[in-house]
Amino acid sequence: MAIDFTALTSLGITNPLFITWWIFINGGWVVFVVLFIAGLFIMRLENARMRYRRSIKYILLAIDIPKENEQSLKAVEQIFAQLAAIESKGTLYERLWEGRVQLSFSLELVSIEGYIQFIIRTPEEHRDLVEAAVYAQYPDAEITEVDDYTKAIPEIFPSKEYDLWGTELKLTKEQIYPIRTYMNFEHTLTQTFADPMASILEALSRLQDGEQVWVQLVITPVDSSWVRAGEYRVKKLISEKIDKRKNVLAPVTDIVRGFGDEALNQIAGGAISGTEASKKDEAPSKIQFLSPGAKNVVEAIQDKISKIGFKTKIRIIYVARKENFNKNRGVNPIMGAMLQYNTHNLNAFKAHKRTRTKTNYLRARQRLAIKQKKILRAFKKRANYLGIGYGFVLNIEELASIYHFPIMEITAPLVQKTEIKKGGPPSTLPRESLVTPPALKIKQTAEKPAVFHNAAIPENLPVETEKNQNE
Repeated sequence: MAIDFTALTSLGITNPLFITWWIFINGGWVVFVVLFIAGLFIMRLENARMRYRRSIKYILLAIDIPKENEQSLKAVEQIFAQLAAIESKGTLYERLWEGRVQLSFSLELVSIEGYIQFIIRTPEEHRDLVEAAVYAQYPDAEITEVDDYTKAIPEIFPSKEYDLWGTELKLTKEQIYPIRTYMNFEHTLTQTFADPMASILEALSRLQDGEQVWVQLVITPVDSSWVRAGEYRVKKLISEKIDKRKNVLAPVTDIVRGFGDEALNQIAGGAISGTEASKKDEAPSKIQFLSPGAKNVVEAIQDKISKIGFKTKIRIIYVARKENFNKNRGVNPIMGAMLQYNTHNLNAFKAHKRTRTKTNYLRARQRLAIKQKKILRAFKKRANYLGIGYGFVLNIEELASIYHFPIMEITAPLVQKTEIKKGGPPSTLPRESLVTPPALKIKQTAEKPAVFHNAAIPENLPVETEKNQNE
């Protein structure tokens, strides 16, 4: 229905409230009703999604790798490739009515007073998948369910006891540009591998009493739709003609073009071939004219989109008692270690200003407390929907570069590793190990007795087999 504002102004009616009411009663109420119903649907959908997320039970699995770990980072790539098996969109009814969302994993690297532990948080229903993926590449690994270490830090800020620094990382360029991966950490002359994890573990091992650093990668499997953006970018970089036609019309237009080419060929007496006629308007690819640096960028993008991707959120938190809080020890080294993955021509990490716990000027103390509570809450929930957006896509090679188990050459003293390889039963000899912090104690269940490190074993206990220990 057309609205004649000229009639209103000719009557001298300029009151905006009256004009709004006039529009409403003359058909504008339809828009209002549609927006109202859409709002109710969105609210109901978000509530359904929250109920679905709360219905999923998660567990934390601590992973200890043998000291003599000689596996390459390709093994970690294979682990992530297996974890992508949980990717499932569900039916339209499940997504829009039941609120089903894609489940995620959380890869965590924790240092509590210098004690370092690798942890994977997984939906309980996918525990077998995680264990199978890890054991397939690391048969001598030890996987143990542990309590949630984040519960020891209350979500109350400003706090009289603790201070906290935290941030989410973001990419400086589009997600289709890769970061520097482990494939670029090998010295050309000596053929030796400079493991980027060495710098991270060295920074984490320097923490003192009352200090903790948590590194979290929330990874969510995604389909291959993100690959199209990479293919588009490659075509733009090499100046290749981009076909913007809809796929459903492509066959029809190809037939029409074929008739046109044939007609043109007949008019020219066969002097112009159909192929030449069809290509006369196409812009040739300029890849052969690209500089070496530009070619490297194109190849890097093509390499990234050729592998499985995960939507990724990276969070870093440094929390300590106020008397021991020292950003020069708990923040700068770990952020410096993340700079290893940055490149100027491809992609790089940087702290997101809107999530970083830093404020100035007006009501700085109150705004800082709000940011601290938000980043801590998002970390504890391992949520990909909290914070800024849903993250960015990293492929399995990039993930393996950031999060992988230390190789044999890394000698950080407090990295928890298995002391001996598994052998045949019996294998109940006591072993020395580092004292586990209370926040990382092994979870007690009805089926599994608690395990205490360095505890004396009574002589009258029955001998356990390797099978019992693994259970």
